[in-house]
Amino acid sequence: MWQQLLPAFRMTLLMTVLTGLLYPAAITGICQLLFRDRANGSIVSVNGQEAGSSLIGQNFTKPGYFHPRPSNAGSTGYEGTAVRWI
Repeated sequence: MWQQLLPAFRMTLLMTVLTGLLYPAAITGICQLLFRDRANGSIVSVNGQEAGSSLIGQNFTKPGYFHPRPSNAGSTGYEGTAVRWI
């Protein structure tokens, strides 16, 4: 029985390290090198403080798009730089 279980445990450990640690680390490193401006989520800064993302809550104007979810940011509801604290 151990002749079958031991290789299975080893393979599980190997694949966990490869697919759970090494591959994500390699892809993250490559993306940070090649796409520095987009790899961290298009963060908008106001006065040196992170305020949101430029990709969230976009105001769609074409009729072919679905309605975006409402936002509590800014007067029109789509301003990513508006910061409101409750």
